[in-house]
Formats: sequence, structure tokens, C-alpha cells
Amino acid sequence: MESEKTQCLLAQCDELNAQLSTLLSVASDLASELDFNALFPLIVKKITDMMKAERTSLYLLDPDQNELWTKVAEGIDTIRLPIGEGISGRVAQTGEILNVEDAWELPFFNREFDKRNNFRTRSVLCLPIKNHAGEKIGVLQVINKKGKPRFDAQDEWFCQGLAAQVGIALENSLLHDEMKLAFKKSIQTLAATVDAKHPLTAGHSRRVTDYSMKIAQKMGLPRRSQDNLYYAALLHDIGKIGISDAVLLKNGPFTPEERLEMNTHPAKTENILNNFYFPRALRRVPWIAACHHEKIDGTGYPRGLTEDQIPLESKIIAVSDVFDALTSLRDYPKYAFGKILDYKIVPIEKTVYILKKDVGSHFDPDVIEAFLSCLPEITFDTDNAR
Repeated sequence: MESEKTQCLLAQCDELNAQLSTLLSVASDLASELDFNALFPLIVKKITDMMKAERTSLYLLDPDQNELWTKVAEGIDTIRLPIGEGISGRVAQTGEILNVEDAWELPFFNREFDKRNNFRTRSVLCLPIKNHAGEKIGVLQVINKKGKPRFDAQDEWFCQGLAAQVGIALENSLLHDEMKLAFKKSIQTLAATVDAKHPLTAGHSRRVTDYSMKIAQKMGLPRRSQDNLYYAALLHDIGKIGISDAVLLKNGPFTPEERLEMNTHPAKTENILNNFYFPRALRRVPWIAACHHEKIDGTGYPRGLTEDQIPLESKIIAVSDVFDALTSLRDYPKYAFGKILDYKIVPIEKTVYILKKDVGSHFDPDVIEAFLSCLPEITFDTDNAR
């Protein structure tokens, strides 16, 4: 008998140690992982495994819409439900922990979801997630304890510890999203202001960015490279604010002196952007933007870089920039192969011919290949953007 008690205590100690280990592991994840989209699914999976449950859902509270929605939901699509409805909605409303053996016995539980998905919700542990001010910002819901009829007091204690940590991460995530959105909107406004100096270039930076992102996705660029590309493409012409209006707004071809002045805008772009404060992950933006007029054969400007000296993101912007310039109306003539074209929109077929002709001299072959593979999508967007 004494031996059985000892074994039982040892088993409880092992389970408690495992739960404490999970708490520490989650704390470590929260401290080291800044990609919240990757972080929350990771934490939810750890909760499911440690709780010996069938699935876990993490809900976010949207007070403006008076509803909850699933940030992470294992095995199901996104759910939205009014606050006060169902188990998670009730917990979001009351702020109290709900621990039940059979959800179907609750009068406010909606069985329709289970019936539609051939699922049976039995035991449920659901608790609120709060921010540092004690305000409800979400709900954590764990479903169907394996091997036991319901979740016990130790499970509640464990989940409360996790909910406190998740609350910190959620609050940081929401603040991060707000700051990121504010930064993004500011950059978009700045880019649009530069384009607006000339009525025929309005929307140019936005289109170049859209085309560049499609090419980057086709080429499988890493997330961080795509982020740097996005802002560099938006701001690639910011240096034009340092070009005199007499040159920038000239109706007609440039003189050699005017062309030299116009060709200083990438260097001006770099100087301007170097005075911005970019987050660490976006520190390459000024350099990428500064190189969008470089050519792989070394005949570009402002530095005459060649091949691998030019960032891949800059090579992508170069293709997008020329494509948009050729397929847009301008009040100065366009150039190709040293010849003056006209002021009008160049047809897509001729534009593609020009781009292909400059592969290996101006443009990177891999970038052109990716551009051509997503050209139908780009031309569809081009037709709808004008």
C-alpha cells in the first residue's frame, strides 16, 4: 500500500515537473520569438500536448465588433462569435474560469458546430486572458482531456500560469501591429507625396511595389528580404524631392546637364533614407533603394555596380520600375536601346521585348524569368490600377 502511494506521488511529481518545464519553455519562447504569427501556434500546440487534450483554441477579443475570433484554432477554420455566446463568449463576458465535464449539458453551449464537424465536445477548460491592466483581451480554451473525465485543479493552475504569459505576448503583439501599421502608413503617404509632384507619375511607387512583391514571392525570397524590398520599392524615388522642378517637371527630353541632375536621385534617395530610423530588420532599405538604377553589366548609376554587387531586391525593383515607366503615360519621351521612343504607353508585347533584350546587360536573368511567369497577374493589376 505504501509502495502504491509512493508511486502515485512520484507520478504526480513527474507530471508537475513536466508542466513546470512547459511553463519555462513557453516563457523562453515569449522572450526570444518576435514573429507573433509563428509564436502563438507554437504555444497552443505545447498547451495541447501538456494538457493531454484533443485541441486548444486561442481567441482574441474585438470590443469594437463585440465579438471573439480565433487567433489560433487547432483542427478548425477561423471562428467568430458574439461576446456572451457559447463557452468562450461567456468567459469573455464574465472574466471567470469555466471548467466543465460535459459541454453539452450547458444550456448556452451550441451543439451545431459539433454536429457539422462530426466532433463531440466533452470536457472544457476555458479561462480569460488579460493584459497588464487587468483588462480582458482574449480567451484560452482547451477541449477534451484525454484519459480523464475532466480537467482538474492542477490543470487550472497550469493554464492560469500560461494565460498570464500569453496575455503579455498578446498585448505586445497588438502594440507591435499598431506600430507597424502606423509606420507602414507613414511610408506610403511619403511615397505618394513624391509621386504627386507630377500628375503622370501618381501611383508609380505603389505599382512598382506591387510588381516587385509579386516577383519576390515567385522567387521565394525570405520574409525579411520581402519586408526590406517592400519599403525600398515604395521609397526608391524619394530622392526626386531633391531634383529641381525645372528638371523633374520638364515637358520634353533632357539636356545632358539635366540628365546628369536626374541621375543623382538614387544617391539622394540613399542620403535621405540614411537619416530615417529604420528598425533593425529593415536596415538594408536605404541601400536597396539606392541601387535600383544599377545594371548588372556595370553601366548603371550612381556607382556602376555589377552582378553580385547589386542587391537582389534592387534588381527586382529595376525590372518593375522600367516596366511601369514603359507602360505608363509620360510627358517626356521614353528610351530603349539608345533610341527615343514616344510619350505614349508602350504595348505589353513591346515592353516584354525590351526587357528581354536587356537581359544580361541591364536585368538579371532570374528576375526576368520570375517577372514573366507572373506577368498575367501583373498586367491584370496594371489594367485595373489605371
